[in-house]
Amino acid sequence: MGIPWSTFEPNLSSNGKVIDIAPGPSALLTFAMKKLTFSKKNLVPLLLSPKKENLEYLVNLVKDKKLKTVIDSKHPLSKAEEAWAKSIDGHATGKIIVEP
Repeated sequence: MGIPWSTFEPNLSSNGKVIDIAPGPSALLTFAMKKLTFSKKNLVPLLLSPKKENLEYLVNLVKDKKLKTVIDSKHPLSKAEEAWAKSIDGHATGKIIVEP
């Protein structure tokens, strides 16, 4: 996850969770620390392979409103460079979408 946990934590409800679909070492460490401290706010590293049934599982979580995707901004393809600049700036608070 390219965004630090400290960006998400203040914005979560008292028992909110962030699901990281590409966890790195820092995400795993945060997960462990939250478990050790019995925090209700959690980072959940999702260790799934990109198999069809795993992707369907995620889609169903979204459909059932059990998983919320956070969109920072949407940009037309003509402004893809602007979207890229925002993504490497590191201040996005969700996904940046480039639309055709």
